[in-house]
Amino acid sequence: MSCLHGKKNEKKLSLPLSALKGVGPRRSALLERLGLRTLEDLLFFFPRRYEDRRNVKKIAELVPGAPSVVYAAVSAVEVRPLPGRGRLLTTCRFSDGSGFLDAVWFNRRGLDRILAEGVRAALYGTPSLRASVFEMTEPEFELIKSEKGVEAPFSGIFPIYPSTEGLPRKWFRGVACGAVKEYHALAEEELPASVIEKNGLMPISRAIYEMHMPGSPESWKEARRRLAYGELFALHLTLAASRKERAESSSPRIVKGPLFEALIAGLPFKLTGSQRRVIEEIFADGTSGRPISRLLQGDVGCGKTLVAVAFAAGVCDGGAQCAVLAPTEVLAEQLYRQAEGYLAPLGVKCALIKSNLPARERKEALDGLAEGFVGVVAGTQALFSDEIKFKNLGAVIIDEQQRFGVRQRARLLKNGARPHLLMMSATPIPRTMALTLYGDLDISVIEDKPAGRAPVETRIIGGDQLIKLMRFIAEEIVSGGRVYWICPRVEEDGNSGLPAAVKRFEWLGRKLPPVKMSLIHGQMESAEKDEALSTFREGRSQLLVGTTVLEVGVDVPEATVIVIESPERYGLSQLHQMRGRVGRGARRGLCVLLSMKPEDTERLRIFASTNDGFEIARADLELRGAGEIAGTAQHGLARFRVADLQRDCLLAERARDDAREFLEKEGTAALTAGLRAEIEGASPENLS
Repeated sequence: MSCLHGKKNEKKLSLPLSALKGVGPRRSALLERLGLRTLEDLLFFFPRRYEDRRNVKKIAELVPGAPSVVYAAVSAVEVRPLPGRGRLLTTCRFSDGSGFLDAVWFNRRGLDRILAEGVRAALYGTPSLRASVFEMTEPEFELIKSEKGVEAPFSGIFPIYPSTEGLPRKWFRGVACGAVKEYHALAEEELPASVIEKNGLMPISRAIYEMHMPGSPESWKEARRRLAYGELFALHLTLAASRKERAESSSPRIVKGPLFEALIAGLPFKLTGSQRRVIEEIFADGTSGRPISRLLQGDVGCGKTLVAVAFAAGVCDGGAQCAVLAPTEVLAEQLYRQAEGYLAPLGVKCALIKSNLPARERKEALDGLAEGFVGVVAGTQALFSDEIKFKNLGAVIIDEQQRFGVRQRARLLKNGARPHLLMMSATPIPRTMALTLYGDLDISVIEDKPAGRAPVETRIIGGDQLIKLMRFIAEEIVSGGRVYWICPRVEEDGNSGLPAAVKRFEWLGRKLPPVKMSLIHGQMESAEKDEALSTFREGRSQLLVGTTVLEVGVDVPEATVIVIESPERYGLSQLHQMRGRVGRGARRGLCVLLSMKPEDTERLRIFASTNDGFEIARADLELRGAGEIAGTAQHGLARFRVADLQRDCLLAERARDDAREFLEKEGTAALTAGLRAEIEGASPENLS
């Protein structure tokens, strides 16, 4: 998060990269593929890793497989053709008095004229030993023109940048480092001086320089700490400002009235302790008149939907309407069915808005919302339509909230004066990360699962057990169970080799002829998907083949087995979501991971060893990194260049405390212009 303000500096840093020497129109277009358009973009485009080239070796000291720098002179050059049109192999033998090193390059025409006999050069590469002579393939090199040796980068810590085809690595490094040397001092400080002093942070201009050309591992660590802290501080300022604005607002009261009491009294089971606690937390906010803005977290199958329905009943008790937003029509319809099943017997009119709704039903739903007859409405992005008017929208429930950007959420919230917001997620997130991602929200967690629900057993099998699996599935279906079969692709792709749902559906039809089957995937029309799911839900088919469209929200209590092909294609949290589709009824569930990559079984064993979503989330973080599971891009606030929510959890806590303290003591007026602009730009209407 760069805040490089100041008229003169801003003007210079907004120059296009074509203004740099050596960057023409063709390479400017290639740089745009990396998101690089201006000098400022380039300054904040940091290396993805570094190579330590400080340790220079004699040839005799080289170790096979250990990247090294060598200073040596060319003693012989050979260029010979290779099979194939125009292919060449250039071999240069180098010597430094301690031994010989052969460096080979492919198709480098004219290289024999640059590396002529007697020329001294610095080489960097990974040596191998061949017939008692060391060899480097395609080493980087730089000519040595003086007896004093060679200047950096061959004698320092070397930046390695993300690359794109058509941009030579050496050229890009030269352009980036040249721009940093010339322009890094123009970066204006965005953090308040008191915050910099309190945390012992280096100036931003120095941090930029050290990130590109670190003098030592220690200086790089300090530079990274400075930039990560700046990103986290800006984020938490925004979240704190949002909290403050919410605390000063008011919303319709939510009460435990007749609808709520009748709902709870009519349940054929007891709420878990976690469910009761979370309901109390939600209603404590609602009865105060303070806008609810809460994230409801819980593992798959913990009963979040019932909590949401109880909340909706309280909204209706208060005389307001409730909108339920889902990322897919499959999930929206399921939420509608669940809400209607609980609330319609109590006299609450429920409606479903989706893309293919018949005109008459659509008009009836729209009129009901506008006139206040409809108390609860479920839908997808169709709820964002300008034609939808609410008489009194009191609350918005968003299921699988990580699927929605902040701008989408804000559009719906604008339909009411200040509706309450309850967001639900079945993607468990460790608490420290949750507090950073959703610091503007209150967080409630449902830890318990309904009584009597057994954990789902997970087994890992290979392709050699496929026939055995067929027999098991046939037996399971005969005994009354139903089966999901998940494939990573819809259609076959000749290059990927991944199983495709359509082909697998046809194959299973031949192997299990008595079994009735359905097919569902994202490329089908809504009506086709609805029919496939209804057929499976009602028991007219016993095996549902599909893609990850089945990942969330599909609730069929009779489903006992889920087969996931190529599980190595998914993160552990995504596998956990899919596993949660079974074992929701009286019978024990089984998840079968059909893997064709035995080398990946260790990661899958981690998944198979536990049903705890939070434990799986922690493992997923370690294996994949924070951005993969936490939905930071979807959140719309945490677009970090440097910060990592797993790695920097302690730094995030400090930035959070500092941001809150600064706002309380100094207020937004004391912030730099850059940070004020970021907070204003991060308002819901401006976030994507």
